This record gives sequence, structure tokens and C-alpha cells, in this order.
Amino acid sequence: MSSERANSGRIRRRRSHHWYWVAAIPSAFVLWVTALAWLAVASSWEAFGFTANVVNLSLVALGVPFLFLTAYFPFAVYKDADYVNRTSGNWAPNPMRQALKAAFGVVVLLVVGVLAVLLDLPPSLPVILGFVVSVPFAVYYLWKRREKVGVPDVPW
Repeated sequence: MSSERANSGRIRRRRSHHWYWVAAIPSAFVLWVTALAWLAVASSWEAFGFTANVVNLSLVALGVPFLFLTAYFPFAVYKDADYVNRTSGNWAPNPMRQALKAAFGVVVLLVVGVLAVLLDLPPSLPVILGFVVSVPFAVYYLWKRREKVGVPDVPW
């Protein structure tokens, strides 16, 4: 009985749930685009009394989650690619190479951030661009993972 419990614990520890963070990138992007579309439509209606500032406020509110997801994305890809590399016989992604590809969003965030400071651009611009640049690779990585390994595991 105790060896059975130990084996299930070992199996549980080997599962990777970092793909959730990878999937959060396109999910948050779709949510953000939907929210922006709604705010754009609602700001045109006089009954709501919205102005263009509401759209800017929504960008400020989403800036912290976008910043976190962009910064954490390379680490999540690295951990998940390492898991897939160790456990899958169908696909053996190089974790460091995948993480470097995922870090492109962080590089864009930093470069555009420096340009924003120098050129007096809005501070939300680097965060949004860094996040948006991460979306295509996240979709590609999840598609490739699903195609080669199958549907990612669930925590329960």
C-alpha cells in the first residue's frame, strides 16, 4: 500500500503543469482583444458615457498581468519543454532553444521600454508589444506539443 502511494506521488511529481502558463498567453490575448472590442463599441454609445480614456485605463489594468506573463513565459516554456523532452518519445524539444525563442517577447519589452523612456512614449506600449510578440510562439508551441505529444495532461 505504501509503495503504491509512493509511486503515485512520483508520477504526480513528474507531470508538468507549466503548459498552463504557456496557454495563458493566447487565452489572455483573446480576452484582451474581446475586452477592447467591447470597450470600443461601448465608448461610441452615448448612454454609457465612456470616453477614449476607458480604453487606456483597461490597458493599465491589464499591464501587470501582461508583464508577468511575458516575463514568466520563457521559464514556463523551458520547464514544459524539459518535461516533454524527458518523457516523450515523439518529440524532443531542446528546452534552452525553446526558452530563448520564448524570450523574444521579453527582449521586445525591454527594447521598446528603453525607446519609450527616450522618446516619451506611453508606458503601456512596451508591455503590450512584448506580450503580443509572445502570442504567435505560444500558439505554435502548444500546437506542436499537441501534435507530437498529444493533449497536455490535466492536474486531476
